[in-house]
Amino acid sequence: MTATAPAAPAAATTGAREAADEAAFATSGHTGEPVTWRRPRDLLDYEAALVADTLIGPVDYIINFAPVHHMYGHLFGEILPRLCGAEVHQAWHRDPTDVPPLREGARTLLVCLPSSWPLLRHLVPALRDLPGVVALHSSAAPTDAAREVVAGLHDRGFRAESLLGATETGAVAHRPIEPAGAPGTTPWRLLPDVYLVPDRGDDAGADYLHVASPRIARGPGMSQAPHSWRLTDLIRRRGPRTFDHLGRASRLVKVNGRRVWLDHVENAVRGALPGADAACLPVNDDVRGEHYELYVSAPADPAGPGGPPDGARLVRESLTAALPGVPGPRAVRFVPRIPRTDTGKVRLPALRGLADQTHAAHA
Repeated sequence: MTATAPAAPAAATTGAREAADEAAFATSGHTGEPVTWRRPRDLLDYEAALVADTLIGPVDYIINFAPVHHMYGHLFGEILPRLCGAEVHQAWHRDPTDVPPLREGARTLLVCLPSSWPLLRHLVPALRDLPGVVALHSSAAPTDAAREVVAGLHDRGFRAESLLGATETGAVAHRPIEPAGAPGTTPWRLLPDVYLVPDRGDDAGADYLHVASPRIARGPGMSQAPHSWRLTDLIRRRGPRTFDHLGRASRLVKVNGRRVWLDHVENAVRGALPGADAACLPVNDDVRGEHYELYVSAPADPAGPGGPPDGARLVRESLTAALPGVPGPRAVRFVPRIPRTDTGKVRLPALRGLADQTHAAHA
C-alpha cells in the first residue's frame, strides 16, 4: 500500500503549538548530554508520508532495524506502517546477527542503520527473489557493506536511499547509495518542503547546511518552533536544491593550515585494519592551535603484541599510504572498544572516560 502525504500542516500560533499533541525525541548525546526536541504528531505523520511518496513508493512489509524511541525508527518503523497498513518486523531489539524473516511476494522496505548492512549482505540471494525492495539508510556516509549490497542487487530494481537530517529538523535531503566501485559523486537533493538559507561557513566556499522547513522541532525554552535551523554540516551548493556534503564542521580541523576531515581518517583506518573501529577527537594544541587524536579499538590487548608502539606505527603507516599528504594524528590511543549510541554515533564523553581508564590500567 502507499502512504500519501497530506499538505503540510499550517503554522500554528504559540498557544496552539504548545497545546498540540507532541512527541519528544532526544538528540543522540554523542557530544554530551542529550537534548529533547518536540514535534507535533501531525507533522510526524506528514514527514513519514512525504518520504514515502518521494523515495519509497508502495510497500507491503517493513523490516525496521532502527530503535523506535529514535525519531528515524519511529517515523518508518511505527508511523509509516500505520499509514500504509504494512506489516512490520521490529528487528532493532533482537540480536544483531538474527536473520529477519522475509515475506514472499511482498514489496519490502528495509529501515537500516550502518550496522544493518553486513547482515543484509548475507541476505542478497534471498532479496533477489522479492518483487521490489527499497532501503533507507540513516547516515550521510554509506558503509562499504551497503555499497556491496547495492551492487549485488543492481539488476533487480533494488533502490537504497540515504537520508540526511537531524532530530531538530527531521529529514532534509536524500541521495541514492551507489554500488561499490562507483565514483560516488551524486549530489544531495532537498526534500520537496525544504529550502536552503544562505549561510557562509568559511572562506573556502563552504556553506553551513541551514534549512527552512515546516517540520523544524521546538527545542528547550522555545515557545514555538523556529522557521529555520542551522545544522553543524558544511556543504557546497551545486544548484538551488542540490549540494555536496563536505562533513560536519566539528569534523574538520586544520593542522598547520592543512585541512583534515576526521571522517576520512576514520574510514582509512577501518579499511586498512579489518575488524578494528576508529574515532577521531579534535583537540587544542599549544603549537599548532588545533589538532586531533585517533582512538582505535584493539582486536587484542593493546599492551601485548601488535599494541603500542608497533600498533601505533602500523596505524600511522596505513594512514600515510591511504591519505598521502594528510597530517597524521597527534597521538594514537588504543581502547577495548569505541562506545557508540544506538544509531552508531560515537559517545565522545564515554570514549574519553574509557581511554582514561585504559591508560590508568596500563600505567
